[in-house]
Amino acid sequence: MNATETAPETAPAMAEPTPRVLIVDDERAMQMLAGAIVDKLGYDFTCASSGEEAAELTKQAIEEGNRYSVVVMDLALPGGMSGLEATIAIKQLDADAQVIVSSGYLEQNARSAALEHGFAGILPKPYTADRLASELKWVVKRSNAATQENV
Repeated sequence: MNATETAPETAPAMAEPTPRVLIVDDERAMQMLAGAIVDKLGYDFTCASSGEEAAELTKQAIEEGNRYSVVVMDLALPGGMSGLEATIAIKQLDADAQVIVSSGYLEQNARSAALEHGFAGILPKPYTADRLASELKWVVKRSNAATQENV
């Protein structure tokens, strides 16, 4: 193609935005593990070490118009705001927030109870890369489907 020729215009593809994941865990090793898994899935991620930090990051994301697709929330956060309290704060900021509850104290069959309490998914610790990937994909797919129904 020379300088006088122009490429035919094509309609821009309406690609799904890259899912953004907020990983909330007080253990740095868990943040790094989850972050590596989320990154391998092609998702963007941010880590928070406390409930207060998670709520602040959620508020900033909303203000920037770039909210998180999913929050992976450890329930056992020491000091300050617990994971449950942080989830409530996040839901007050973003009623549509998709929060996956993560804890070493969850029963494998606790999904229905978690869903009844407003969690989008459940991730018992210790989890594998496949388990985290599966849960994230399931929640993102459900969330996208719900968003499409509301359009």
